Amino acid sequence: MMGNTEAVATTKGLQPMAQRSNDNAGVAQPGHRHDAAFWVQPEEAAQSEELAFQPAFYDVDKLPGLEPVAGVRMNVMVGGAMMANWVRIEPGAAVPTHAHEHEQIGLVLEGEILMTIGDETRALVPGHAYTIPGNLPHSAVAGPQGCLVLDIFSPPREDYRAAAK
Repeated sequence: MMGNTEAVATTKGLQPMAQRSNDNAGVAQPGHRHDAAFWVQPEEAAQSEELAFQPAFYDVDKLPGLEPVAGVRMNVMVGGAMMANWVRIEPGAAVPTHAHEHEQIGLVLEGEILMTIGDETRALVPGHAYTIPGNLPHSAVAGPQGCLVLDIFSPPREDYRAAAK
């Protein structure tokens, strides 16, 4: 399986592990066992043909994207039951009030965002996070330098997947 992973890494613009110069300190090696009871031992893990999707590595800037409104750019990555969505909002641009059935968790990575969830509005900066249950109206406005947030959706937003190019 490592050969496939290296091929995916190369096609996604990432440097394969074999070409990196570090000593792989802290990286689990074949045959490694751990004592953490909440993780499955490697030999007990599902085989690749049993997985819901094939694992891969990505360069976020090269992921499929969409611009749902002016000043808002999204790059999406989809797994089996979750979706990651990097949202870059230009200074002062807004994501209008909307709701969807999907649960949403977000983390501010850069800049500032004025986030309204239900009836509450807060200014969020890097390191701040939020959760939004499905069907609750929410909106956002980027601060004076714009912002970058990472949103996680479950289940994946099929409308975003279809629109992303």
